[in-house]
Amino acid sequence: MLGSNILEDRMLEDTLGLFRDGNQAGVSPAQGVMLIDGWLQALHGDPNLDQLQEYLNELRTELQAAQPNGRHIRQLLSNLADQAEQGAKAPTSEGTWTGKLMSLSKVLRNFSEKL
Repeated sequence: MLGSNILEDRMLEDTLGLFRDGNQAGVSPAQGVMLIDGWLQALHGDPNLDQLQEYLNELRTELQAAQPNGRHIRQLLSNLADQAEQGAKAPTSEGTWTGKLMSLSKVLRNFSEKL
């Protein structure tokens, strides 16, 4: 379950901070890979998040490719945005975590549209 540990909360804050700074155009593939690695570490061992981890691994692979497929990256970011929104709307989601997940969903969608 998202939001159940400190590392997940830290990754959410770090991710939102990076995109909130208006720095979206300047997010490099290497920064994206570092964020993904942090998320994978934070989510490790939670079988309820297998689909999310699969999207993150696919995105990581795409960002490291010699010629990344922009269309596939946009689709993966959209899938991740959907996952964040579903998490925010889940009955178990509450408090500031819900708002942060909705913010994450929005920034991922906006970022994917700018690619």
